[in-house]
Amino acid sequence: MNLSFYHNTGKIYLSLLFILINSFLIQAQNISNNLWIDLNLNYEMFNTIDLKYEIGNRSNDNGARKSYHDFIIKYSVNKRFKIALGTRHSNLSFLDSTIFNDGLKEDFEDVADRFHFDVSGRLIKYGEFKLKYRIRAQRKNRGFYSGIGNPTFKRTYIRSRGVIEYTVSKKMRATAGSELFFSLEENSPIYIGKNRHTLGVEYDLNKIYSARLKYSYQTEFRPSLQESLNILMLNFKIDLNQLSKKLNLKN
Repeated sequence: MNLSFYHNTGKIYLSLLFILINSFLIQAQNISNNLWIDLNLNYEMFNTIDLKYEIGNRSNDNGARKSYHDFIIKYSVNKRFKIALGTRHSNLSFLDSTIFNDGLKEDFEDVADRFHFDVSGRLIKYGEFKLKYRIRAQRKNRGFYSGIGNPTFKRTYIRSRGVIEYTVSKKMRATAGSELFFSLEENSPIYIGKNRHTLGVEYDLNKIYSARLKYSYQTEFRPSLQESLNILMLNFKIDLNQLSKKLNLKN
């Protein structure tokens, strides 16, 4: 096996990804830019149940910053079919406290606690390529965890995502995908609230730690306005099972 081929292919893919991200961010000056950073802690039980705790931070060029905590339980029936339940608690803050009072409140309306149910899995595997899917029913409810008696914001989405994954090497995977957000509101027909197209690369530093870099171009549709977002996502993951093994060996 020619390992140098995979190594060079990985370098080429990373270079193209960075060039693409840079070109979008430079040329789209009128498009809002966002940076999402999160840390995942994963723990597997009985080879079928995955527990995930995620903490994250999202910021944009309007000076808003959203932090959140996720907890997800996933059950794997097999590689083709998995189900998951999850919840998120979100908080919103601003670098400039006057921003929220300057008529931009609608830009941050969807910062809310949420609950979701997923069905996901792998549809096709061909060589080093995999086609994966995820369908998510998601409910946002502002103020659920803070105890607000009469929440001011509620929204329900059905999200449909497809992803093509290519295994570059044992440690590196490249992905490309697209997701549609179908909005469900009372007294209104179902409509597409937004869509998101994503390119990414994931690299395993070792058995315990991995990192993922993704770029997304997102379009949000509103009754009288269409807004586009550039999103750069940095994700770090820790496998608690492997970390526990390593610590036990040392002891």
